[in-house]
Amino acid sequence: MAEVCRRVDPDRDSDHDSGRQDRRRVRWHDHNAERRRQVLDAAVAVIEAQPPGTEPRVQRIAERAGIGRTVVYRHFTGKADLHRALQAHIVGMMRGAVEPSISFAGSVQEIIGRIVTAYVDWAAAHPHLYLVIERELGDGLPGELVSTLRAAATAFGDLVRAGAGRLGVPLDDAQSATVDLLVVGIIGQVRGTVGHWVRERGSGATAAELAALLSRSIWFQLDGFARTLGVTLDPTQPLTRVATPA
Repeated sequence: MAEVCRRVDPDRDSDHDSGRQDRRRVRWHDHNAERRRQVLDAAVAVIEAQPPGTEPRVQRIAERAGIGRTVVYRHFTGKADLHRALQAHIVGMMRGAVEPSISFAGSVQEIIGRIVTAYVDWAAAHPHLYLVIERELGDGLPGELVSTLRAAATAFGDLVRAGAGRLGVPLDDAQSATVDLLVVGIIGQVRGTVGHWVRERGSGATAAELAALLSRSIWFQLDGFARTLGVTLDPTQPLTRVATPA
């Protein structure tokens, strides 16, 4: 009887094992990501069901997610990690609602109003969640909302500088620095005003009235800065005539 021999290729077997391990790692990573999202979605549901400003208890989050409390800490290194991940998750929800409003169609006034209204409307619809992302986390790092708004301020400042260049008014270093301060002030004003309005549960103004107030204030500040450069802006003029958006 002929002996059947199989030639063993150690490199091929090694590649096969490596590929199998890679697939296992991908599946485990996907499983962990899905479980983290499950926990964060549960935390959002718990927060929205509680009185505003109440810290969600890990036990309630675990119960809502249908898992044990110890399982939560398998996916987060501790409360600080959970709270930061939760802030990032909620900020992602807010960005998903606001970003569709960020386009350069319409007049400058319309663009400001559209973006501010989307921001205020989200805070009005989710006041409990807004208070969560408003909080500092106490770990010495900026909160997730602060980090997001800083990035927005940088982009807004670049847009103002581009607009000045299109109008034939290039800014020197001092004026450019003033733009940065102006934009940070505008962003801070929106955040602070909306936060106060949410905490005071309306403060006598509707969401539409608050959005209109903030939009007018932003326009007045931009218009005032332009006038210091000897430029008079038309709020009804399309932005694309003022600057080419990046």
